[in-house]
Amino acid sequence: MSRTCRIFVSFVIAGCVAGCSPSADPESPAGTGGKGGTAPSGSGGAITNPQGSGGMATPATGTGGSDISGSGGTSGSGGTTTGSGGATSTGGDAGTGGAAGGREGGTGGAGARGGGAGQGATASGGNTGGGGKPDQGSLPAITIHMAGDSTMSNYAASSTQEGWGQEFGQFFISKVAINNQAQGGANIQAFSGSRWKTLMNSVKAGDYVFVAFGINDSGTAHGPVSPQAFQSIMETMADEVAAKKATMIPTTSSPLQIWSGATINNTRLQPYCDATKAVGMRKTLLVDDLNARGVEYYNMIGMSAANAITYQGDKAHFNKQGATEMARLASQELKRINSPLAAYLK
Repeated sequence: MSRTCRIFVSFVIAGCVAGCSPSADPESPAGTGGKGGTAPSGSGGAITNPQGSGGMATPATGTGGSDISGSGGTSGSGGTTTGSGGATSTGGDAGTGGAAGGREGGTGGAGARGGGAGQGATASGGNTGGGGKPDQGSLPAITIHMAGDSTMSNYAASSTQEGWGQEFGQFFISKVAINNQAQGGANIQAFSGSRWKTLMNSVKAGDYVFVAFGINDSGTAHGPVSPQAFQSIMETMADEVAAKKATMIPTTSSPLQIWSGATINNTRLQPYCDATKAVGMRKTLLVDDLNARGVEYYNMIGMSAANAITYQGDKAHFNKQGATEMARLASQELKRINSPLAAYLK
């Protein structure tokens, strides 16, 4: 072969090698090229691929990559926002929720550290979700003590009037006993000087005490008590409960049916709700905001339906259906505020 031919063949072979081999660019924005990155949790996808199974940037739908704490990827089949999650090594069996930034699981399971992981449970222990119940068999027996007025109190079986404390126990497992000491006509000042002592005599370590006042305190028939005095008395109650190594749950009053058009006017009770919340802040206590949940409920069902669950059309008191609904709202609020007492709910 002549020297010219040999040069021409070498040129063709070199050109084919340079121009015909598939690309392996690690920063390819799409397709299947490139090397997968490292994903913190999930079930697929590398953190360096926007669309394919390799490449650059944060993934949206990728599928490749190695994992350090799950089964690959940040969520689902590689995305950062949706998918099937995956179990992480530091907490939470991830379910179907997907991850935000690859640090959260989905719906499901208990974390390896720090408690039950639910929806959006974090990889470091899962304390933000609602998934999974605790082992209720290992919970100790406790008593919930209740201090309040006629909207909470017990009534005779022959009466069609009920307080929400009368229906509260049905939402808890059998390890919870209810000691309802609520007294009709009582404001917080009158109650603290009389029946409160009876209640406190039966409180033991580990128990819970609900304190809900405001209706009589804000009125004239059995009051008034100023919001400032109201708060001071409730703070004293909180100190006495803490001294017994029990937990007080300051509770805002169930709402009054005072309507302004199609919505509840809470002007009368709001200062006492604010005082109750202030007690929670000052004493580092979780507050059961029954008032807010009750106002939302009344506004949702409307005036006619709300009047139907009162006792003989009274703006403050309940029949059995109304008492049960308020008890349900108060019990479900325990989940929203992450109270340890929620572990006892059915």
